[in-house]
Amino acid sequence: MKFLLDFFPIFLFFVIYKTMGLYMAIYAMIGATFLQMMTARYRIGKFENIHLITFGLLVILGGVTLALRNPAFLMWKVSVLYVVFAFTLVLSMWIGKKTLLQRMLGKELELPENVWHQLSWLWGLGFTGIAIVNAYYVNLALSARKELFTATELDSKIELTGLDCANTTMEQLCIIAQQTEESWVNFKLFGIMGLTFILIVITIIFIKKYIKEDKK
Repeated sequence: MKFLLDFFPIFLFFVIYKTMGLYMAIYAMIGATFLQMMTARYRIGKFENIHLITFGLLVILGGVTLALRNPAFLMWKVSVLYVVFAFTLVLSMWIGKKTLLQRMLGKELELPENVWHQLSWLWGLGFTGIAIVNAYYVNLALSARKELFTATELDSKIELTGLDCANTTMEQLCIIAQQTEESWVNFKLFGIMGLTFILIVITIIFIKKYIKEDKK
């Protein structure tokens, strides 16, 4: 349930992008992330740091994207966010008596200290990997976008999804720009969700031998 709640803003962003374009999708995601944050506050009685960080970065970088009509700021938010997560997880091994993962999951799981450290490295490296893959898609999308607007007299602030490429002077460049932006949006939902699920599966396999089975 929590997994689905965490991905609700991204899913809504995907749906709105496909139907109404990038900038309306940003408004939708900001609203959904706020709702996600308040729902967590209601359920557990406090705000989760991960939601506060995500919402803060989204408001700042999403706001700049909307103000300048430049998607680069929002696109790079994913990499920035996951690098912050990775850095925080790894750094927590040397700050305090417990790692961040142990503080989050210690009530549900009893694991040796070295295993918590190994899991912190696993998720830290996993989040770094997600940041790198996102950077790859962002670079493709922004490069294609720049090439299109450099080669034409089109206003760089317009929505790519609203362009009729057949009526532009650089039809192929237009199509590539649209496709690479869409590829980034697809990765933002399916890629991140899939890679996160893989990390969860690896974690379950890794800690399975440490979990005591309930005695019948």
